Amino acid sequence: MPDVPHRVTTGLDVLDTLLDGLIPGDNVVWVADSTEVLGFVEDAYLRHAVEDGRTCSYVTTMTSPEQLAKRLGAGVAIIDARPDKPLGDPISLEREMVDRAKLAPLHCTVVDNLSTLASRWGPQKTLAFFGRTCPQLFNLRAVAYWRAHRDRLGSLFLEDVRRITQCVIEIVDNHLRIVKAEGRPEVVQGEVVRFHLADGLMTVTPEWALGRLGRGLLRLRKGHDLTQAALAQVAGVTPSAISQTETGRRGLSLDTLLLISDRLHVSLDDLLLGAPPLGYLVVRHDRLEHSSSGETVLLNSPSLGLRAVLIQLGPGQAGVPPWRHKGAELILVAGGLVQLEVGDDTPVVRGGDVVLATSVPIDGWRNLSSRPASLFWILRDP
Repeated sequence: MPDVPHRVTTGLDVLDTLLDGLIPGDNVVWVADSTEVLGFVEDAYLRHAVEDGRTCSYVTTMTSPEQLAKRLGAGVAIIDARPDKPLGDPISLEREMVDRAKLAPLHCTVVDNLSTLASRWGPQKTLAFFGRTCPQLFNLRAVAYWRAHRDRLGSLFLEDVRRITQCVIEIVDNHLRIVKAEGRPEVVQGEVVRFHLADGLMTVTPEWALGRLGRGLLRLRKGHDLTQAALAQVAGVTPSAISQTETGRRGLSLDTLLLISDRLHVSLDDLLLGAPPLGYLVVRHDRLEHSSSGETVLLNSPSLGLRAVLIQLGPGQAGVPPWRHKGAELILVAGGLVQLEVGDDTPVVRGGDVVLATSVPIDGWRNLSSRPASLFWILRDP
């Protein structure tokens, strides 16, 4: 596959700032009930994708292609997935979307409504379609926008979608919130901005305090194993107030925050600390800096004392560790025939083999084959 950039624009400066652009392969689910705002977002994305020379397609589940052609222009192919059309069933639509994504890197896809598909096919068939199509588009490095109406789909359906996709962005009451953004720093999750849309222009104002409070309240509630209703009772407010605060749509008074702090025995600093830990971390390889000598640091976590480095070797190429390490070292050969220097020995290992060194250092590696080789060097601090 030809080289593709590490990031592409969303078409909106505020989103590019929050997300550092889109990562090739991102599926972005837009949860909102405002057709006007979703149309604005899609048009901005498609316009910049066409200007960048990318192939684009738009899946319509309800609007006629003739109407859409006036809005989208000649640079966007329209996939007609309305009822009783040849592409109106899950299997045919999946095949068409994937085939189009194979045409060129960074193919741009917009699906106008998961809600309409769920009404037609049923929630389970629609989730199955999304669960198959989303990973295939990700693997092809296509970038897809999916509309999802909150009120029509419900929280359980949207939670299943969130588990699968790479990004979820929620729009409520002129607030835009990052619900999920894989491959970005954890602090991005829960960020909130207020926006105003008028005359084809979007103006935005960051809501750092609301975003931080929402993330902190969610972390606190989950840490204490409380429902929103239970926390509302502690705080003397309604469950709706807790829900709106967690999603960045409103704040809470200082008196309410002090009441929560006193009753749950936490400080205000703890309350505003931030988002609950996800429990896992996704690092996108194509966003990392690659050294000219073939090493790519995939993970460097001083707090865990864990590092992972990808080593790529050309035919006959040799290399040495970029730094000395005093703890345990593990080599996992992903492919090729590699000779290692481990203490006084030089074992030869091939794809799938693992070498663990605990008391002697790994001093070097050499590709013995006429094809490229790759291995993972994983370090654990003492």
